[in-house]
Amino acid sequence: MKSGMLIGIVSLIVLVGCKNEDIRPESVRPVFYQEAGSFHRNDTMVSSGVIQSATEAKLSFKVGGLIGKVFVDMGDTVQRGAVIARLDATDYQIQLDRASASLKNAEAQLETARSAFARVGNLYVNNHVSLSDYEKARLQADSSESMLKTARSQWEAARNQLEYTVLRAPFDGVVTAVMARENEMTGAGLPIVLVATAQQLEFKTTLPEKMIGQITRGADVTVSLHSIPGQTFRGYISEVSPGVSSASSFPVIVRLTGDVKGLLPGMTGSVEIPLERNQGDSEKLVVTVDAVGHDKEGDYVYVASDSNEGGVYVARKRLVSLGELLPEGYEILHGLEQDEKVITAGLSFLYDGRKVKLLDAEE
Repeated sequence: MKSGMLIGIVSLIVLVGCKNEDIRPESVRPVFYQEAGSFHRNDTMVSSGVIQSATEAKLSFKVGGLIGKVFVDMGDTVQRGAVIARLDATDYQIQLDRASASLKNAEAQLETARSAFARVGNLYVNNHVSLSDYEKARLQADSSESMLKTARSQWEAARNQLEYTVLRAPFDGVVTAVMARENEMTGAGLPIVLVATAQQLEFKTTLPEKMIGQITRGADVTVSLHSIPGQTFRGYISEVSPGVSSASSFPVIVRLTGDVKGLLPGMTGSVEIPLERNQGDSEKLVVTVDAVGHDKEGDYVYVASDSNEGGVYVARKRLVSLGELLPEGYEILHGLEQDEKVITAGLSFLYDGRKVKLLDAEE
């Protein structure tokens, strides 16, 4: 009996000792933070986009037919009047030849009718032919003249149709797309190539609905391109589209000014746009988006409170009321005071009362 009790006491002591070994002090978690409202709010925003030509044309034939030859490839530079493509003009040449023959025949008939009318006119003056014969000759001459006008119009139309089988560049530019190939059938008005001028370039971007009211048409901007690092290009906002492109974003066009040599349509980059601030914006308390969490209780942040333990802070969960989403982050309406230390990363690893060590963004 005593032996059994002794064994039980020893076992309990061993178990308690094991539990004491498992209980370790919780580590202090390092976190990044910001002081609410203490950071500089930008008066500009950066948006990505692409360079496009201010003048761009989809070139097409005015007539249909079989494409005989395409003389350009994408990226080729063309001069105004340069031949872009040709149709097989065999049928159009035949039509022109027929029209030419009809025109010559009409010219000959008119010449004959005029000669006959002149002869009959002399006879009529001398009373050798009747008025009826005179009128008949005059009507024949008038009819021949009308036939000549019709034949000439048909010849001009056939000549134009033949000329339309040659597609020419309307201005100096760069071929940005080729949409048809040789030996393909095409119709009048169907695009063959896309040509853009390289002298007048634009930068197209899209801005969210909230930002449209903060930009000004005519405002000077700066464009940077991924393919030309370290160099910026000047421009101004020339257009703000009234229509939504997608997902409540609005197209904005920047006209590039100054030297655009070396720039080509299709280059991607970003534009820095100045924003107009409302008078009350400077009074808003704003924290970065990453500092705000969301759960079933609502929106919250973690505020670092000093624990008086020599650089150790305690994370305190604080429910907040959010205002509008600004380029710098969320506006805080209630629940946070100016200059409070707000934890900005790793919210999923925190809980109310967790000990933390504050790190600067540079660390």
